[in-house]
Amino acid sequence: MTAVGASARATNKAASSLFAALGFGLSGAGFTLGMLLLARELPVEAYGRFTLAVALFNIFGLLTPLGVDQLFLRGPMRAGKGLLAFLILSGLVVGGLVGVAAGLLGGLHPVEAWLTALAIAGGGLVAATSTGLRARAVPGASMLLAISASFVLLLAGTAAVAFGLKDGTAPLAIFAAGNIVFGAIGWGLLRRRAKDGDAVHPARRWREAGSMLGLVALGTVSLQVERIIIPIPLDLKELALFGVLASVAIFPFRLLASGVGFTLAPRLIGAQRARRQAVVLAEARPLLAVIVAATAGLVACGPWIAAMVTGGLYAIGPALILAACANGVGKVAMAFPRAMLTAAGSPADLVLLNGWGVVGLALTVCGALAGAACGITGLLWGATLGGAIPTLFTLHLAWRRLGKD
Repeated sequence: MTAVGASARATNKAASSLFAALGFGLSGAGFTLGMLLLARELPVEAYGRFTLAVALFNIFGLLTPLGVDQLFLRGPMRAGKGLLAFLILSGLVVGGLVGVAAGLLGGLHPVEAWLTALAIAGGGLVAATSTGLRARAVPGASMLLAISASFVLLLAGTAAVAFGLKDGTAPLAIFAAGNIVFGAIGWGLLRRRAKDGDAVHPARRWREAGSMLGLVALGTVSLQVERIIIPIPLDLKELALFGVLASVAIFPFRLLASGVGFTLAPRLIGAQRARRQAVVLAEARPLLAVIVAATAGLVACGPWIAAMVTGGLYAIGPALILAACANGVGKVAMAFPRAMLTAAGSPADLVLLNGWGVVGLALTVCGALAGAACGITGLLWGATLGGAIPTLFTLHLAWRRLGKD
């Protein structure tokens, strides 16, 4: 009976990982196709502004819960009116501030800036409810919410082609509305899973939200930092080129990084101490094979795919594809120590991980700015090498912590 139970648990874990990989794979396909359709239809500068808006959404949509969403993973959390009011208020405040900054400093038109703010507010509610449902062992609904933005983006791209849209306002409005709708759906699903025993976290747990927010912030900024840096040494046309490049060659690795965070931390939390390192290795080995195969395939086919889908508007060579793949591999490597320490690290470890994350982000920015002298290819290699050393240090820390209580 015990052997049968152990076998069933192993099968369920494998099925969960496979489900996550399938979900994020579909998300990647939706995101890539949506962005490429928009790149084909929108003028270059309009697409550059849309790319910046999506980058801001990807960063701040995960930050607007201010770390409270991550507390769902640390213990039971009451999904009451107070929490909903907090999430809506934080989303509107953070989204509004980002929208104003994007309009004043990022070159977004006023309507585009405010639509970006609304998308961020909706994305924050989606992120919180997705995490809450994952903590309540509802992986299907959690996954659908986690990947919903990619399919809303696909809808926006399809609408742009179908109606011949030459301005980014309408696609961005579709994107903002979709995130708000999915945020409302997510909250309804989370409320249906409420339990009488759920309680608001004590003060000690609320204080952990700051460290958890730091981890999420560093993770999301690290994934999007190139989009934010490119307009500084280069211009919006190069950002538009990067938007196409990211859709073809970087986003698949970003999905792998998201998959690591989605599956590894919960598996480590449920694993016995002696099995934690084995769990990480079991996750890493097949991932390495996928990375090698994906890199080879993208270098060979990526330039052709980009030219075909965008109608030849964007030319991307194999050297640029290879730089993008290396950058993507770095993002996957960053995801491992975050997941490992989220599951097995102490509050002090989380603070230390935040510190190394700040160092890594600073080195990434410095490397990117230094490499920009050689164009976008140099910028990508500089960013990748800048973040590599801090990643190695945090991996070493996380590996040692897995063997401890």
